[in-house]
Amino acid sequence: MRSLARAAAALVLVSAPGGAFAGGVAGGSPGGPPDASRPARAAERAPARSAAAPLPGAGTPPQPSPDTLADPSLVRLRFGWPAAGEVQTTQRRTRLRTGQAPSATTTRFIQRLERRDGALRISTAGTTWEGDAPYPGPPGAVDGVLRASEEVVQVVSPEGEFRALEGVEALLPAMARLLEGAVPPDQVERALGFAEAAMQAQAREMWNLAVGFWIGADLELGERYGMRTEAEVPLVGTKAEFEQEFSVRRRVPCSARHRDERCVEVTLRSAPDPAALPGLTRAVIAQLAGPDAKLPEEALRELFVENELLLVTEPATLRPHRFVWTRSVRATIAGGDGSGEPRVLEQVDRSESDYRYDPPARKKPARKAKRAASRG
Repeated sequence: MRSLARAAAALVLVSAPGGAFAGGVAGGSPGGPPDASRPARAAERAPARSAAAPLPGAGTPPQPSPDTLADPSLVRLRFGWPAAGEVQTTQRRTRLRTGQAPSATTTRFIQRLERRDGALRISTAGTTWEGDAPYPGPPGAVDGVLRASEEVVQVVSPEGEFRALEGVEALLPAMARLLEGAVPPDQVERALGFAEAAMQAQAREMWNLAVGFWIGADLELGERYGMRTEAEVPLVGTKAEFEQEFSVRRRVPCSARHRDERCVEVTLRSAPDPAALPGLTRAVIAQLAGPDAKLPEEALRELFVENELLLVTEPATLRPHRFVWTRSVRATIAGGDGSGEPRVLEQVDRSESDYRYDPPARKKPARKAKRAASRG
């Protein structure tokens, strides 16, 4: 069972369209905020004006309200993506883990937005990568999954709520080729089922981190908000109570190409409730040190688990321009005899995405044919 789960987790990376506007990390659920817990409704220190306002019409960025103009410290986060467009996307994923060589993958692709059948549909095209392979497997199988992943479409409601990934079935044959030799042939179908479910869950959570969690929130600039939520612990995959703190830190240019401060910088940090950490000790050490490591529980000196988000987004539309999601797990254990130099075991996964929204190309007016000058 465990080997199947690991194989399925390795395949979650193929869901690039699902995490397209968030840059999901391999290895399972990212442990982000659930879709039901938005800051406008659940923050412990939300200001009095934090009730969600009516959402703008699709493709029509909302204009600043008189309340916002009167109080520039209030940041209204609303969903208002255009009905069509293209986004140049660059994702960089890195992993640092004790005892293993660092890995880094850069992926580039085009995301296409299309409003059809009452929903916003997000697809990808032209995917390329460099560095370490985005997931294990022979080059031919990796490229096959990349091409098949472009058949997957992320579907979002006009209000900005994640609906589903469509077309995942197109990925299954390519994913099955990646699993050849990794799991017994009679278990491939089961592993694919795990992977498909994980892809749907991760796509939803990563969308919520980048967009859905923030829709309708009115947050004071620089104010810190706190809330509690249940999320998945990195590495071990078990659910635990997490404490979250988030803030709209400041107004910033959307990218280095811009000068005006049309975007805001949003941060979110989450960590398990300290009361839950003792119950995670054995599983975390087993993952970091290996299942064969003989380490007594009393050897643990300190356990640190944290997820951190940095998001640069347009508050009027919630179109992200930069998304950085870091998950860190670090265990400090005693030396071999219990009294030597402490040993640190850690894993740090970082996913960084940059989005460039090119304006639609304007059609050049047709040139009128010049009349030949008449001869007298």
